Amino acid sequence: MNGVRKDDSKLSLTSPDYDPLIHLNEIFPDPASLSSLPAINLLLTTHLQNLDKEIELAARHQREQQSATREQINELQLELEDLFKNVEAVKGKAEKADGVMGNLTGGIRRLDGGKKNLTVSMTALKRLQMLSTFPHNDSS
Repeated sequence: MNGVRKDDSKLSLTSPDYDPLIHLNEIFPDPASLSSLPAINLLLTTHLQNLDKEIELAARHQREQQSATREQINELQLELEDLFKNVEAVKGKAEKADGVMGNLTGGIRRLDGGKKNLTVSMTALKRLQMLSTFPHNDSS
């Protein structure tokens, strides 16, 4: 069994112009060579069995990979669901914290306004006190 010549498209098994008679004539060039037919048949049968085993192994490996991939996808989906739940929980906590901060800053603003009013009132009282204790000139 000679190797396939790359320049002859009729010898290439993948070619649409493949001619099996060319290969058969190379294997059995004369009627006397037909005596090797049982040995070639055994060789081809063994090769075919080996190919079948390789195909079965490849198919099994592919099924195992698909199964492992499905499991990984399922695990990732569960992790993604957990992540979304965590994001929602964090979002809820952030909204609560925003509300608390709003209440705190509102209270601080009210206290700040009260402080300003108290400062203004104290300043006014102080000035009134100063005016009331200021000596008056009675020129009448």
